[in-house]
Amino acid sequence: MQATTTGFNQIKRQLVLLLLGCCASATLYAQHTIKGTVYQKDTRKTLPGAAVLLYDEKARIKAQTQSDEHGNFTIENVQIGFYRLLVSFMGNRTEMIPVEVNPRVKTVTFNYIQLSPSISLSRVEVKADRPLMSIRKDTIEFNAGELPTLPNANMHELIEKIPGLTMDDNGNLYYLGSPIKELFIDGRSLLQNMGNVKRVMEILKADLAEKIQISDKKNISGITEPGKNEKVLNIVVKDAMKKGVRGTVTGGCGTEDRYNAGTTFNMFRKKFTMLGDILANNNNTQSDASTNYQGSFMGNSQQGTNKIFNVGTYSTMEIRKKIKLSVNLRHQEQDMTSSELQERENIFADSSTFYHTNTQKHQISKRNGGILFMDMQPNINNKIIVAAMVERESKEVHNNRLYNTTTSRMDTLNTGMLNNNDSAVNKTLDVTTSYSHKFGKSGRILSLQTSLRKTWQYSYQFNISQNNVFRPLYSADTINQHVSPKNEVYSGSISATYSEPIGKYWSLALYYSIQNAITKNRQNTYDFNILKHDYIPNDSLTYRFDSRIINHTAKPSLTYNRGKLMLIGSAGLSLSTLTSDNYTTRNKAVRHTTYVDRALSAIIKIDPFKTINITLNGITLPLDAQLLWPINNNSNPLYIQLGNPGLINAFANSLSFSYFSNSIKGMAFAHSLEGRYIQHSFSTAVFTDTLGRQVSMPINVSGNWGINDNTMLGFKIKNPGITVNYSNAFEYNRTISQINHLDNIVKRYSLLQLLAASFNWRKRMEFTTRIGIDYRGNMLSLQNDHYTDFVQYTLALNVSAWLPLDFNVGSNIQYTNNTDAATHFTLLNGWFGKTFLPNRSLSAKFYAFDLLRQNKSVVAYYGSTYRERLETTNLAQYFMFSLTYAYGRKGTKPPIPKMP
Repeated sequence: MQATTTGFNQIKRQLVLLLLGCCASATLYAQHTIKGTVYQKDTRKTLPGAAVLLYDEKARIKAQTQSDEHGNFTIENVQIGFYRLLVSFMGNRTEMIPVEVNPRVKTVTFNYIQLSPSISLSRVEVKADRPLMSIRKDTIEFNAGELPTLPNANMHELIEKIPGLTMDDNGNLYYLGSPIKELFIDGRSLLQNMGNVKRVMEILKADLAEKIQISDKKNISGITEPGKNEKVLNIVVKDAMKKGVRGTVTGGCGTEDRYNAGTTFNMFRKKFTMLGDILANNNNTQSDASTNYQGSFMGNSQQGTNKIFNVGTYSTMEIRKKIKLSVNLRHQEQDMTSSELQERENIFADSSTFYHTNTQKHQISKRNGGILFMDMQPNINNKIIVAAMVERESKEVHNNRLYNTTTSRMDTLNTGMLNNNDSAVNKTLDVTTSYSHKFGKSGRILSLQTSLRKTWQYSYQFNISQNNVFRPLYSADTINQHVSPKNEVYSGSISATYSEPIGKYWSLALYYSIQNAITKNRQNTYDFNILKHDYIPNDSLTYRFDSRIINHTAKPSLTYNRGKLMLIGSAGLSLSTLTSDNYTTRNKAVRHTTYVDRALSAIIKIDPFKTINITLNGITLPLDAQLLWPINNNSNPLYIQLGNPGLINAFANSLSFSYFSNSIKGMAFAHSLEGRYIQHSFSTAVFTDTLGRQVSMPINVSGNWGINDNTMLGFKIKNPGITVNYSNAFEYNRTISQINHLDNIVKRYSLLQLLAASFNWRKRMEFTTRIGIDYRGNMLSLQNDHYTDFVQYTLALNVSAWLPLDFNVGSNIQYTNNTDAATHFTLLNGWFGKTFLPNRSLSAKFYAFDLLRQNKSVVAYYGSTYRERLETTNLAQYFMFSLTYAYGRKGTKPPIPKMP
């Protein structure tokens, strides 16, 4: 009995010890919380958007966050141990606070963290990698010093090393798939029209940037409009670069009469920035001879051979403390010649016809214009923005085209010749003014906006064509015409928005606008009379009609904003009146339309680095008045466009989901999914007549829908200095059209994958590569769901190296394979150069273009009623020697690391 009792007591003691061990272990690994509030020491005001980093004993980052609009921050799920808390805010000293998290305290609280204004940099030393990026409110900030580049690199070569930031061949900038719509220098708007941003990025050198900032684009009230996802980019210039004038003078000449010359300059001051550019060349590039330009990626190269002469200035300044002014002026000239081979398959239910053309094209264009943007803020409650744009463009086009149409059995239906000589002048005047007033009550805002726009389009055409028809009977038709179409559009609008807070988290906004647009279309057509040896009027191809659209829109919206969750709902009612007079046929159309728009958006901020957006939209798509009446295109008599007075407005519904994530370690990720369905969508009905001409007419159809799925991933590995950006875009569209009075359902598939990577080794050697795979598929119900598809592969590799004695060498190679066009080719370029004088001010370069003589331009396209392949002559092999002098550089020449 005693033995049993003793054994039972031993078991109890073991259970108690085990329970105590479990409790101790649970206490040891319990999760704790660190909280705090950040203040500015002098003003004693809280600091929203302060960066907070938590380091462990080994100087590793364990958590990061930022203070909210009240200066508060919270770090959860912290294990027991010793830490260092770093709190920083732009323009203030960084504070380091030792932190001990022990089992006795569940929450460690710092109620009053004070940051003093910085006179010099803080001496706090942390043996951890400096973060590539930080987030302050809605601004993502990258440290340019963490993005190594080669000597003499430009801004384009710097920004391509930022995870998530990409630029396409047309110069369009994107961050995680969101378009960047405006460029700032030191917080002042430099470019509102981003069409020239690629050239500006080449004018700016990489060494002038201290920080690169990306933030949401806001309206005049300082509010980010949900659903737009538009961004702005700001370049913060180093203080050392705000002295003197910097720039380059470049000249190059080569074989095949190639030349490239230009000059650039830039001047940065605390309140003034000015850039300038003069460029002239005939080697199919918008870059000067010092740039290692390469072939265009994924087949977006310039057609033919081009001569250009461009002059541009970009300036932004603070006239007074609260008035910012930007002025951009430009002059552009282009002379282009090309030879084009086009093969088009026109699709029918039981067969197809094939249209072949060989075109010799010559085009001369000139463009002059300017943009003015003024931002005035007399006080904190009032803001005025004035934007004006003036532009004049003239163009002359000469086309000589030989064509023939055959059946699938290669029987000739018709052959002919087209000779078009067109000259056109387009003028645009656009003025927009905005005013915003903030009342004494927080959140109460009134915004007013007016817009006035006028465009003139004048064209003069001489068209000569010979069309020989072989089936069913032979006939010939000759056209010799003089056509002078004119188009004038006047549009004006006034809108007002009033926002009123109606609770702690709720606010109400009311929007009203009135729009008035007048369109005047004129076309005079004259046929050549052999007997009179003169042009006489052709009434059947002459038209004149005027259209006016007056639209009233009222839209209330309700917003719920509780920091991490924002809900916005709106519903709009529009009353539209369309009046269109066709004076040629003496017909008049009057449309009174009432339609509604609706939108519901949810923005969820999981933390300062992760955001979810959900948007449901429904919007009316009003028809264009020009769709009501026939538009005669005399440049090609094989294609005739009719009007449709019976058209009605379309309505588009869409649902989208997007997720964005960033990390201070250099990881950026985004995923978006969107579905859309369009009721009474605008489509086209096509049929052919007995002469082989294709006649089209706009119609309404229902059943069009599509889906988009996009994934973007960017990351940077500091050692060894690799940046990778990857995107995957899938798209499916189902559209309906009519061919010879039969419905044709088109199912179109697209999968585009792009991978870009750059590797910089000790600022001495750099590799950049881009890989693109573009898959396109097309299925037509008219041909018993026959499925056709093709893939285009593109691989580009660029290598640059700086050798001892200031020599540099490099090469770029691009391989393209298009399975639809059954063609593949390789573009290989190379260069060898050397720099002279202090600070590498003088650079000599020998450049070789298209060493393999394989450069081509081939594009394949699938339409709803046709498939098309277009091959264009492109620039062939040449060699060029160039000299570039860079002036205004300061400081001593930086040493180049020795080769190991």
